[in-house]
Amino acid sequence: MHGHHLIHFFVNNVRHETERNELRGEEILQIGGFTSTEYKLVRKDQPDVEIPPDAEVHLHDGDHFLALKKQNPFSDLGGMADIGRFIADKLGLETEQVSGANGNNLVIKNAVVPSGRLAGRTCDVAIAVTNSQPFNPPPYFHTRPPLVDNGPANGTQAGQISPEWQYWSRKWTSPPRSPEDVWAWILTALTQAA
Repeated sequence: MHGHHLIHFFVNNVRHETERNELRGEEILQIGGFTSTEYKLVRKDQPDVEIPPDAEVHLHDGDHFLALKKQNPFSDLGGMADIGRFIADKLGLETEQVSGANGNNLVIKNAVVPSGRLAGRTCDVAIAVTNSQPFNPPPYFHTRPPLVDNGPANGTQAGQISPEWQYWSRKWTSPPRSPEDVWAWILTALTQAA
């Protein structure tokens, strides 16, 4: 018989496939888009039994796994301090607090746009500070310096912090659950700039 038999399995109800009948727990998480530093892997029918990252898992067609947050009191995104820690610890970027006409802002210093028309451009990114519960950042951010022409093409206008800033209007399709979500939301806007 030619070819390889594909084994289909699910992580958080998303279907994946592999030609291998054994994968380490870490590999199953990675295929599902998760990391073992933040998530634990369990079988759907045994949610209290963690599969260690280095454990070999014998796969059967149709296996269901769950990637569960290691810490999830309600939402991992408890507030601006979580975003600040993520920026410093995971991205290695400096932050500062800046007060402006719109109130207080958490500023991410010297962020580099990774791709798109603005690829390689360096700017500061400001997120308005809020203490809302459940926590949800306002649907906009600022860049300094302005990166594009103001107008509807990019949902941009003169900054609310001060004149050297540019305001980017962006709605949340769903509330961010982690600092990674907030950062991805900003990068999406900057990489897709017209």
